[in-house]
Amino acid sequence: MDVVELANIHKGRNVAFNVFSKVFMDVPSQETDAFFKATAKHIEAIAMSSCNSDMHNGAGLLKTVFGTKDYESAELEPTRIDRSRDFTRLFALNTVSLYESVYTSPEKLMKQDSWSAVKVFYLSNFFKRIDGDKTIEDHISLELQFMGLLSKNIADCLEEEKFEAAETIMTTQLDFYNNHILRWVPELCGKVIAEAEVLNTLFYPAYAYMLRGFLAEDSAFLTELAE
Repeated sequence: MDVVELANIHKGRNVAFNVFSKVFMDVPSQETDAFFKATAKHIEAIAMSSCNSDMHNGAGLLKTVFGTKDYESAELEPTRIDRSRDFTRLFALNTVSLYESVYTSPEKLMKQDSWSAVKVFYLSNFFKRIDGDKTIEDHISLELQFMGLLSKNIADCLEEEKFEAAETIMTTQLDFYNNHILRWVPELCGKVIAEAEVLNTLFYPAYAYMLRGFLAEDSAFLTELAE
């Protein structure tokens, strides 16, 4: 694998992280549906190039959700209200929490130690919320955005032949995986998948399967690369 190929892999990782971030950010909209249609083929390609059963399960459900293999031509508007209801049932009504502290703190409450640690990670890597965004820092959508930014930064460093900087960022990303993402996001995905039978659509279980599988595969890839 040469440097160009490796940089392209990290660009693809950036796209994947940002897709998953948008899935869990808010109720679906016309804008996000357009984004999901444009990126579904990329996510499916990642899934089918893997031997991970979660990713394969998610890719299979994705075809059901979109109703066609031609993702960009899919009609998602007819299911948008049902998907919005699913988002509300899962996340707004707190069936499944989207905040790391709820999973990792003894109190099972928001804004605990992991939230503080996440803020330090962000600050030290020049990541901040968009002006006006009041999302709490350890929300899954922000943590995945952060992972996407790190992936992009790795790709940029490789293209600029700043290999030591790329290695430093990879180490940071692995630290965030081990100290944050892997400690709670797979559990969140499992909770979403467990609710599949009572939801109106399979949209969130599909992406939850793929996210859980992607995190397992991606963290293993990054660990091997760093070594």
